Amino acid sequence: MLALALALITVTAATAACSGSGDAPPERSPSPGGVTPATSPASVPTPPPVTLAEAEKALAGVVGADGVLGAAVPHLDADRRLLQEQTRDGQEALTAAAFNGSAEALPHYTWGTPRLLVPRNQRGPLWFAAVVDREEPSGRVRTAVLTLVRHDGEDWRVSSTSLLDEGVRPPELATDAEGYATALDEEDASLAISPRLMAPLHATSAEEGERGFAAGLIEEGPHTTGFADEITRRREDEKADDCLGYDSIFAASDYPVHALRTADGGALVLYSLIRTTTRTIRITPCGSDIPVPPEARKLAKERFILKELRMVETQLYVSTVPPKGSGRPAKVIGYLGGLTKVTTG
Repeated sequence: MLALALALITVTAATAACSGSGDAPPERSPSPGGVTPATSPASVPTPPPVTLAEAEKALAGVVGADGVLGAAVPHLDADRRLLQEQTRDGQEALTAAAFNGSAEALPHYTWGTPRLLVPRNQRGPLWFAAVVDREEPSGRVRTAVLTLVRHDGEDWRVSSTSLLDEGVRPPELATDAEGYATALDEEDASLAISPRLMAPLHATSAEEGERGFAAGLIEEGPHTTGFADEITRRREDEKADDCLGYDSIFAASDYPVHALRTADGGALVLYSLIRTTTRTIRITPCGSDIPVPPEARKLAKERFILKELRMVETQLYVSTVPPKGSGRPAKVIGYLGGLTKVTTG
């Protein structure tokens, strides 16, 4: 469900270098395959398992339900259930957190005309993506990238939604004569970074910044080295206090990874990370004086940190990866995320 996550608003050694999240995310959907042998010019194109017309209808249905249910005041239990049933994977985690935090947490958005990104050939659960402008109640317009997935016997559900960074335009995709895109396998070797490794490399960059071995592989920015700089500052601040210990780690999630070929031979990659931030009381009496941060209170049972506070974020990303041998780094171009679990002890 679009509004749910929107209102809360990735080298093999990379996996070993990134810390585990400590909280297993919900069971992932099977990841899609994608690359099929090229056909000769004289051959008949393979009929797509998802047509552009079907994708357009599916997206319209989700947006329509968002407009009706999302605008309902107050949100009834049935409305909330229907909204949640339209999501899965990272979007589902953000959806549940949104409703747990507040029954009225969902603003109403106005959606523009979508640009559909539908792969012609794919294996596993069917999927497609869409790029569409989203107008906020304030009038601010952001460009969203959505991924919809359909499993056997299920309706289409929103798997992820990210917002492109300000001023960023989505890359041009490689499409055939009928407008269909090309899905890439998670292990595609034609890219500078395979889709499967984008998430763990991103996690390394977010934790270690310029010091990590991912330096130079992913472009510096607020979603990569910016996180590492923030973590360093927070550790120093807490160390000076002598009362609290601070740590924040990133890991690739178990949610699906999707990738499409771009016109330059690279890829548009859609994936997610789990960030786990921990604040630990070093001196017991401090617990009665240190409140749970405001952003975590809606999901926390306690109002003060007793021994430890653990905050888990689900982060949904869009990145571009250049072709192998280009000499260019991958770049994170879109993000949306928020707290999905808070525990105190």
